[in-house]
Amino acid sequence: MNVGLGGFSAKLVCSALAISMLFPAGVAKADECVPLGKVLLPANNKVISHVALTQAMADKKVVLLGEHHDNAEHHRWQLQMLAGLHVANENLAIGFEMFPRRMQSVLDQWVAGALSEEEFLKAVEWEKYWRFDADLYMPLFHYARMNHIPMYALNVERGLIREVGEKGWEGVGVENREGITRPAPPSEGYQLMLASVFSQHGSKHAAADNEAEVDEAALKEIMATPMFQRFVESQQVWDRAMAEAIAHVVKEKHPDMFIAVMGSGHMMNFYGVPHQLADLGVAQPAVLVPWDPEFDCSYVSADFADAVIGLKPEKLSQLHLAEQKPRLGVYLEPAEKGVKIIRVVENSLAAQSGIKKGDIVVAMAGKPINEVQQVIDTVKSMQWGTWLPVTVLRGADELEIIAKFPAAGE
Repeated sequence: MNVGLGGFSAKLVCSALAISMLFPAGVAKADECVPLGKVLLPANNKVISHVALTQAMADKKVVLLGEHHDNAEHHRWQLQMLAGLHVANENLAIGFEMFPRRMQSVLDQWVAGALSEEEFLKAVEWEKYWRFDADLYMPLFHYARMNHIPMYALNVERGLIREVGEKGWEGVGVENREGITRPAPPSEGYQLMLASVFSQHGSKHAAADNEAEVDEAALKEIMATPMFQRFVESQQVWDRAMAEAIAHVVKEKHPDMFIAVMGSGHMMNFYGVPHQLADLGVAQPAVLVPWDPEFDCSYVSADFADAVIGLKPEKLSQLHLAEQKPRLGVYLEPAEKGVKIIRVVENSLAAQSGIKKGDIVVAMAGKPINEVQQVIDTVKSMQWGTWLPVTVLRGADELEIIAKFPAAGE
């Protein structure tokens, strides 16, 4: 969902680390790198079947299932892997990046059958915290519930990530760290990867089109800045939080296998969560990364992942268009008055309507806007072919913009 997903700002990444930020858009089709319906083992460039992959994973203690959050095929594959691994491991546990730790009791109630789907999504504040279409994830949640498999919340509050991004790890009081311990130092490779993100989205080196590549010398210059170091620390807190949640369950609950569902950016090249798990004394997890059209074949080096899964490039935004709600195409953050546009998606309805980065939304459909959630709810209530009046502050001027949603399928 483009509305309401925190995009990257100069201070931090406000939403889950997206693969689309890690690399420029790929040009190779999936079947040119990983055959559709097959699995590539990067270590030896061997191609195997999904059945063989499931069998090979059966005795692993921790398995990380990656995803691009809006890729429907990724979530279908995750369900397939979950079911396959469950056959070999009756005593499973499943962890999700999509929930902060304070929601653990709600997950327990869901698995116990005490909540309806609507009650569950409301109780976990899905539209406030995660915001991607819940229909992508509900089959996984229902599978856990049906089979009485414990679900665990892996994440922390957005506010902690934001505070570390602004003040650095040492600048955040121990009482505000949600029990997270100091992350293991990042590898140079991880820092270079994050520097590439930072160069495109949050530093003085940012290209005007956010597509230009930055050479290694420029990346090293970026890596020396205090702002970048705070950015790295904010990402590491994210990784550390999920790793500690996994480690706690593995060591205290002793499941046969812990399966973790999270963005691929937290596991690729065995950076992120795998690196933090190693520091916590947990055996190296299996890292399984589903192919996405934003990858390029050149990324798949021997140490990219244990396995790369060949899937069709089906983004949710490309599926069942007529059944979806219209999208505005903006990234938002709270402002002192209204809601600030921190990014406008290229060629989106917002861009076509004249909405610009830096605009402050103060009203929509004639109603005052004070919170990000109000913008999300308003856009979600729109139908194809309708018009939405948007009042914005642009500098000292108050402007009335009409966003004209096209007819379905246009």
